[in-house]
Amino acid sequence: MSYQYVHVIVPRDTVDDIIDFAERDGVTLAGISAAKGPVRTVSFLTTAKAQQPLLDDLQSALHKTEDWQIAIIPIDAVVTRKQDQKTEEEEITESREALLAEISKNACITPTSLTLVAISAVVAALGMIESNVAAIIGAMVIAPLLGPLLGSILGVSLGERDLIIRSTKASAAGIALAVAIGGLLGMVLPFDITSKELASRAAVGFDDIALALAAGAAAALSMTAGAASTLVGVMVAVALMPPAAAIGLFLGKTAWLMAGDAALLLAVNLAALHLSGQVVFLIRGIKPRTRYRQAKVKQAIRFSLAVSGLLLLALALVIGYQVIPGAFPLLH
Repeated sequence: MSYQYVHVIVPRDTVDDIIDFAERDGVTLAGISAAKGPVRTVSFLTTAKAQQPLLDDLQSALHKTEDWQIAIIPIDAVVTRKQDQKTEEEEITESREALLAEISKNACITPTSLTLVAISAVVAALGMIESNVAAIIGAMVIAPLLGPLLGSILGVSLGERDLIIRSTKASAAGIALAVAIGGLLGMVLPFDITSKELASRAAVGFDDIALALAAGAAAALSMTAGAASTLVGVMVAVALMPPAAAIGLFLGKTAWLMAGDAALLLAVNLAALHLSGQVVFLIRGIKPRTRYRQAKVKQAIRFSLAVSGLLLLALALVIGYQVIPGAFPLLH
């Protein structure tokens, strides 16, 4: 069973109200700080299942209180003498607050993130030119594209407009930088645009939709389960970085049609990633704390799902027109 510490820093006159929250299943009062100064720290030991309800109730009780803070600290293990009690396996789920904090810090534009995008774009472009799969995978390891992607999805789920804006800007900046670097390399380097790995980014099929849907679902699921890994970030980066760099490479060689196909692949991947990620967050119950915010966000989520779904459907029709001869006789 997974446990976490929840430390609540509050004015000393509210301590009696706060310790009452320990009287519930899965929550244990772990301690109160020494009686000095105007504030106290009340510590709770909580199971993963009880953590989110505890955080919600604490915030509701403290919304009129000034200068309060809540800190969440994971615990590797808890040793107990209560061997006679049965322990039930429970799924580890990140709290809304922990998820928001984790994703927000990786969903903004920084000099470091732009530098990593630039390096990743160069390595990915050279890997595609040389048909070097290892180089392409290596580029994806350092591409910081997972945070902005999940930030925009989580922003919609929680109604965090600032997070949506910051994440969208970060994603747009990263993709634009990758395209620009690819374009520069395309103008100065001699290479064959029909090389296997490069040409594959200009050949879009229905399998690309399935891969992007799987990548988005895996990314969202891993974050909510508290098990995000580099491999998930690589999976998302593969759907975004190579197509973006390929667009630039084709533009640099004035291969307009192939650049358009690479742009189609990038658009398909973005729409599929957002759609599947949003669905996973919805299924996992990621939503605002208050009912008022939940009601406001519900419409935004529906709009996001509708836009992503319709865009993906439209792009799938374009793919069908290209890969299935005679599928649309009136258009040929």
